[in-house]
Formats: sequence, C-alpha cells, structure tokens
Amino acid sequence: MNQVRVCKIFTFDAAHQLEGHKGKCANVHGHTYKLEVIVSGVPITADNPAEEGFVMDFGDIKEVVKEKIVDVLDHSFLAMGNEPGFEALRHTGSKISQLGFRTTAENLCLFICHTLRSSGLPMYSVRVWETPTSYAEVLAAEIPASGPVYRTVGVCDIG
Repeated sequence: MNQVRVCKIFTFDAAHQLEGHKGKCANVHGHTYKLEVIVSGVPITADNPAEEGFVMDFGDIKEVVKEKIVDVLDHSFLAMGNEPGFEALRHTGSKISQLGFRTTAENLCLFICHTLRSSGLPMYSVRVWETPTSYAEVLAAEIPASGPVYRTVGVCDIG
C-alpha cells in the first residue's frame, strides 16, 4: 500500500533569549512560530466507512498537538534556564516553559517531534518556522527512540 503524508499547521506566540548569541537574539525577543506537523501512514481500509481513506483525522492531530505543544508553549517564555532574564520573569509569575535546552528553532523542532511521536502520533516530520522566511525541519526517523541529543555546546548545563 502507498504511504501518504498528512500535514496540520499551527501557530503559537512565544519569547526566548539565546544566552551567548553573537547577534540580536541574545536579547529577549518573541516570535509567532508556525508549526507544521506531518504524519504518515497507509490510508485506513476499515469496516467503518466513516474512517475509510484517512491516514488520521485532522481533528485528532489537532487535539494531540494542542494539548502537548501549543497549549504548553503559547504565550510563554521558552527557556533553557540559564538566560539572564529567566529569574526576573520567574519572580513576576510569567508563564515559563523551562525546556532544559537552548531554545533554537532546531532544538524546538527536535523536542516537538519527539514529544508528539512519544504521544502516539505516526510522525513523519516537523517544521518550526521562526520567521516567515526561516525554518528548521527534522524527520522523525532521524531522532533516536530514546530522544534527541540537543546541541548546547558552550552553554551552561542546568542539570
């Protein structure tokens, strides 16, 4: 049977700060992230005609992605935990998603893909658009089952 890829697109707003970055991203700044979640599978040939022909219903994809990713990250400060503004934001009661890795588009891509795959979605790939002209992409098959290895060279390890 033929594999078919199905894509559902989401957006969320979040801020971050890249400690030690050589450019403007060393400052606290925000993005309207565009997230493309692509699942893959063979369309269902079920006894239930309502399910026949689907790889996965878009509503089912939406439910998982909203719960595991969008609702968690939206209007949040995405943090490794070593950012200069981290403690100040924590003391204000601001929403912080302490992820434990440097919050580059590349690392967010790895995190999101692994999280969704671990939640049972038949993941093919994830794209995280940080700006309208810049994105990072990862194929699920390239992430070890034990989880991604985040690139944080030269950054403080928070444990």
